[in-house]
Amino acid sequence: MRRRCLASCCRRRYSITVVMNETRTNDPKKHRTTERSLPPSESFRVGLISGAAAGTIADLVLFPLDTLKTRLQVPGSRLGAQTFRGIYNGILPAIVASAPAAAAFFGTYDWLKKTLTINFPQSAPPLVHMVAAVGGDLAGSFMRVPFEVVKQNLQAGYYRSSVDAVSAIVSKEGIRGLYRGWGSLIAREVPFDILEFPLYEAFKKIWSRRKGRALETWESALCGSAAGGIAAACTTPLDVVKTRLMTRSASAATQQGIWGTMQQIAREEGIGTLFSGTTPRILWISLGGALFFGGYEATKSLLMDRPRMTLTGTPKDP
Repeated sequence: MRRRCLASCCRRRYSITVVMNETRTNDPKKHRTTERSLPPSESFRVGLISGAAAGTIADLVLFPLDTLKTRLQVPGSRLGAQTFRGIYNGILPAIVASAPAAAAFFGTYDWLKKTLTINFPQSAPPLVHMVAAVGGDLAGSFMRVPFEVVKQNLQAGYYRSSVDAVSAIVSKEGIRGLYRGWGSLIAREVPFDILEFPLYEAFKKIWSRRKGRALETWESALCGSAAGGIAAACTTPLDVVKTRLMTRSASAATQQGIWGTMQQIAREEGIGTLFSGTTPRILWISLGGALFFGGYEATKSLLMDRPRMTLTGTPKDP
């Protein structure tokens, strides 16, 4: 009753149309706009905002674990022996990049997932999730890589500040230096997300089916944590290679390449070195998965439950 009165007052006073999309879910306590009821354009908007919020939360809370992992993977790190000194070195570029990169990833992921599901309804869900994840990786990487290069050089103790790092890299290598290791990032992220997102969606589906209802936010967070931990364990060697390429000169990175760097590490330092930082990486990504997917699902739920308004007097897409 209160919603009807509010909508009526808004129309009379401000010429605002309030659209209530009340698709029933298994939750008997309330009606909720479900993800399936959203068109691709709205899925992109919801994913954009939800991803930005989730990425920022996860990076802020878990940054120290990321720093420890980086120092274990970089030989001769200037702060390697002093494990907890400057543990937040590189936090500024990480936070600046987090929201736009995560927003680009999830906006693209949700849009592609929705579009592919509509246009290819017979496609296997895991394949749809894989393709959507790869598209999200490509979209987010262009924003993320320059900040990742600066962040990891600060974490390893090679520069004192973000300004020093950017100035030194650009003066020696040009803007291209800020994209050093882009290929290795993609080579790590694509296999990681091809594992993580189908697992995440599958875990949610299985658990939801057993519960006979939509999952709560904390339950989705646990699914994200499990999926992230498994994917992290499987892709640690690619993460080691990515870290090495991003913390060396552009010329050396270009000469070695991804496969050459992996071979060199295995030959000179042993196969075990390719799994350096596995424990903090699994811990970081498992906890990060819980925070990231929990924050993502919570923000998405809030966005889909709230009334959607437009000042044009015409309702938005349902």
